[in-house]
Amino acid sequence: MRSQSETETPDRLAPSPQDPNHDHNAILNDADRLLALERTGLMDTPADQRFDRLTRLTSRTLGVPVVLVSLVDNERQFFKSAVGLAEPWNTCRQTPLSHSFCQYVVAEEMPLVIPDARNNPLVANNLAIPDLGVEAYLGIPLRSRDGAVLGSLCAIDITPREWTDADIVDLADFAHLVEEQIHAQSRIHQLVTSGEQRQLVSGELTHRIKNIFSVVLSLIRFSARDRSSLPDFVQDITARIEALARAHDYVVFSSTPTQEQSPTLADLLQVLLSAFNSDGQRVIIDSPATAIGEKAATAVALIVHELATNAVKHGALSVPDGLVHLTCCQDDSEMTIVWRESLGPAVKGPPSRTGFGSKMTKISATGQLRGAIDYDWAEAGLGVEIRVPLDQLPL
Repeated sequence: MRSQSETETPDRLAPSPQDPNHDHNAILNDADRLLALERTGLMDTPADQRFDRLTRLTSRTLGVPVVLVSLVDNERQFFKSAVGLAEPWNTCRQTPLSHSFCQYVVAEEMPLVIPDARNNPLVANNLAIPDLGVEAYLGIPLRSRDGAVLGSLCAIDITPREWTDADIVDLADFAHLVEEQIHAQSRIHQLVTSGEQRQLVSGELTHRIKNIFSVVLSLIRFSARDRSSLPDFVQDITARIEALARAHDYVVFSSTPTQEQSPTLADLLQVLLSAFNSDGQRVIIDSPATAIGEKAATAVALIVHELATNAVKHGALSVPDGLVHLTCCQDDSEMTIVWRESLGPAVKGPPSRTGFGSKMTKISATGQLRGAIDYDWAEAGLGVEIRVPLDQLPL
């Protein structure tokens, strides 16, 4: 697939006023575009000579003091490479969108040519003019392989400048080279990520195989205390093991449900914990019916199953009267999931050793869900708070 910069010609690059009906923020916040940007693995990464060589060559060819490879999300622009940028921007390698011309290249999905920024109504009030010294700007879109605009290769002059057709064609050619480097780095990132995920899955399988025996034994022991007859015992333990299997099926197929309604966090939690809550009295769940996607469901399942497993082995669910309250609440930006155990054995504080299960739980919360997890080792019962950005739940 040919990139946009490969096919651009000077007659397509003339400056034009922004379409008043153009939804600037909608494009910046487009989920597919942001996912394509995330998949490059380039945001917040160190300087790279493979990009720096291209920006230096661009600077020399066009005779401009500043050249940037700018990657734009919905809040900021990150400079994967920068030549000639003044401090403190050269060190921090990013600016908020209040200092960004490149956001308009992304939002318009086409090049931006500005000979004199102070007299251009689109950017005249942009803080990049007084703070970064931008007077003339030429930006070419940088696209992913599927065409999403990730940012801009831009040339900046500190005095007004009439950009020539040759300037525009040269910058478009360099933008194509930068795109090729982005595509190569994205592929490397995807391969590395896949390898890490395979290692995590392998470790998880090993962990589960070792752990499943103690889980089933705990369920058997707990069921045996509650049932005086063999038929009742067999029925009880069979139902709990089947519930574990149903929870697995729900997670695997959550992104393509056969039901008319999409899977929700509330339903997922009910399925996950039904194996530990056959009488409906041991685990109390209070959650909104917030939609959840396959990636988030998998991460939530790993976390909740780990907490429930530990509660069966060591916590509130290891004794007949122990309880678990699982409460979920959301605000405009975040879902907070609180796990609180009570009426179980006294908690003696955090464990002295962190096992694979705890590491996996943290990775699931902070890596897959891009959230946070905190533990409260209160004597009366373990408390765990997981905070998840709302925009991660549908993924």
